[in-house]
Amino acid sequence: MAASSGSPSNARTFPDSYYEDPTFYQFFERILISLNEFAYNGTKYPHDYQFTYQMVTSVKLTDILTVLMLGTVFTILRCIVTATVSLPLAESLNLKRCNRAKWPESVWKFLIYTGLWGYSYYVVIYSGRHNFFQKPLDIFKDIVFDEGYLTRPIPVDVYWMYALQLGFYVHSIYGTLYMDVWRKDSYMMLFHHGLTIFLLEFSFLMKYYKIGALVLLIHDLSDVILELTKLNIYMKDRAGRHWPLHEWMANIGFLAFTVSWAWFRLFWFPLKVLYTSHWGVYVYHKDKDPKMFLFFNTMLFVLQFLHIYWFYFVLVLLVKVASGRQKEVDDTREFDERDSENGSGGHGSPKRSEGEKRSHAD
Repeated sequence: MAASSGSPSNARTFPDSYYEDPTFYQFFERILISLNEFAYNGTKYPHDYQFTYQMVTSVKLTDILTVLMLGTVFTILRCIVTATVSLPLAESLNLKRCNRAKWPESVWKFLIYTGLWGYSYYVVIYSGRHNFFQKPLDIFKDIVFDEGYLTRPIPVDVYWMYALQLGFYVHSIYGTLYMDVWRKDSYMMLFHHGLTIFLLEFSFLMKYYKIGALVLLIHDLSDVILELTKLNIYMKDRAGRHWPLHEWMANIGFLAFTVSWAWFRLFWFPLKVLYTSHWGVYVYHKDKDPKMFLFFNTMLFVLQFLHIYWFYFVLVLLVKVASGRQKEVDDTREFDERDSENGSGGHGSPKRSEGEKRSHAD
């Protein structure tokens, strides 16, 4: 069941050249044009409080319970994976004590990010049921804010894509506080999880699920590469010797992660998401009422700010390694190893991670 089936649409069509990527100048020019039209024109586009109330009250208890159930399932599943796979594997590999504390977290995140991104790729691209990745500007072509807009169904595959991601991020808040190693950016990570949950739920209720699906597809692949890279970092010095293969894989992984982050989050996210959520709205909804335009795009820009913030850590590490000030790839967000050795995990850590508990018990 597709949300657009039998629903009205904006009939305007454009030649293939319209879908070509904008130049750097066109990107900012068109975003400013759309902002000038919608964001600073309250007289022409007054806020529809009745629509906002209807959107908020359209939340279904069954959807909330589904997300909470999935968050609980992910937490239980993580505990099982940690106890039966991650910690025994860390023992058999004879990892360094400080790395055993971080190993279970990366194993879990590598597995879950791989699964989530794989499903996102299947839904958005491989299934062939949707074309909003190929033609993102047409996302707002099928959005008509008529009387029945908020009651239109969301495609089943996209619904479960949302449910799984929301459940994961609900788990991630608990995981960051009580299961992960505490890092310099852990508070920022908590903010990111909260913002992501809010954006996903908001886009779900507003039926902006195509934008949300693009965000999910663009994000998760970099996280898969990051966690695989960290696993190789933890394995390169173990069992009393150095393993060149894992160091080589860690270096290659770090380069791949840097490129993927720059490409997906600093290039494709603005091009596929921010450009669409501004210029696509302008093209199809000029002189109409683009519901929640400024609010939604503000949240997307905050997310882009977080992309830039975390890329700063990547660049710091890149500069240190390239200049010879640091001999090897390591996570610059982590506190000094001495903090892990004494169990603090860094200042402000609420709880020890699973690996810290086991390594200190040993």
